[in-house]
Formats: sequence, structure tokens, C-alpha cells
Amino acid sequence: MKTLDNPVGLKTHLVMKANPILVQAILQRMQAVTTKYKLEVLQRYPDDLLVHDKAMLERFAVPDAKIAWMVGHSHTHLVALGFHPIENLNVGYLTHLANEDRFFVLDIGRAHSFKLSEIDHTQFAALSDTLVPYERRGSSSNFYLHRDRTKLGHVALEQLGTWQNRKIKAVITPQSGISEHAHAALGIWCSYAVTELTGTLFVESEINWAAAVDSDQAG
Repeated sequence: MKTLDNPVGLKTHLVMKANPILVQAILQRMQAVTTKYKLEVLQRYPDDLLVHDKAMLERFAVPDAKIAWMVGHSHTHLVALGFHPIENLNVGYLTHLANEDRFFVLDIGRAHSFKLSEIDHTQFAALSDTLVPYERRGSSSNFYLHRDRTKLGHVALEQLGTWQNRKIKAVITPQSGISEHAHAALGIWCSYAVTELTGTLFVESEINWAAAVDSDQAG
């Protein structure tokens, strides 16, 4: 998916990214892990860590986030825990890839702090049960995201083009004053809604962030 920071015709809301200094510090710690355990992923597939994992951290390394990390000689994968139930399930796909794999959990604190802790295979698998406090109210193409009784934002999806050449246009409208964690949750719930609506991961999609609205402006 591509994200447009300034789509035509919308009053826009800046797309939040995690603190870049924090992201760089986490990446340096992750690289140190690969050196400590003599893992060859940076020699074989450096973009897996330095491009793809970095992009995940930019989206989800926000205060109060918990992220699962698995790394081996030929792969490195991050799972953003507690944002969406389907995302949690990705942990299960990472537990039996290679004997040399190492497992970690990354906890993001406030004031740009973090803790990276090594855990065993069983503890890693159990992370799939991490509580997801978010709830969708509405259909996959038109819904509000809530946490407890608090409305966090609205997501609207529109299908364009033909069945053979579909494109999804998404508009996310956050509520004013929501947390970075809730902002990240809106993004991932939108992404999974696109997959649910189309039945495939392989569809062109455009995600636009509208300007935040106050509670009394929301529908």
C-alpha cells in the first residue's frame, strides 16, 4: 500500500511516524543481536532489517507498544502485538522456521525508551494471545474504531476500477487528541479491512489520512 500525505481534495492530517532517534536506537540494538549470535541475515538479506523492519518500527514503535521479533540467518520478522487480532496470529507463523532462530519482545516506553528482551520459543508463541483493546464497529468498508467506549476514528473504503483491475481508495479520519498507539491501530485496521474487502493481499490501494475531527463533528 502507498500512503499519500497530501491527497488532492482532502484536508490532511500528518501521518505519524515513531520518533526517528528511537527507531535508529532500536535498529542498532537489533544489529548488535545479530552480531552477538553470529547470525548472517545482514550479510544475506540486509534490506529485511534495514528497510522492512525499519518501516515496521516507524509505524508501530510508539509509546506502550509491544512488538515481537524473530531473527535468524535468513530472515527477520516483526509482529505488532495488541493492535489487531489477525496481526497477533502472525506470531504463530514464525515459531518453526529454523533451529538457529532467536526470539525477542520489544517494549516501547515513554520518553523514547525501549527494552528488548530475549524470550524462549514457548514464551514467543504465547504472544499471539496479547490483548487487543480495539474493536471495529461497522462493515469492512465503513467503520469506526473504538477502544472501550472511546471512538478513535473512522475508516471508509471505496472500490475503483474493474474486478480484474481493482484499486481501493481509503480515507482514515482520526479523532482529535488520540494517542500514537491508537493512531497506529487505525492504520493497521484499515490495512486488514482492505484485505477483507477484496479477499487478497495483492491489490493496489491508496490510504489517505484526513484532518482530525473533534468528537462533536464525528458521525
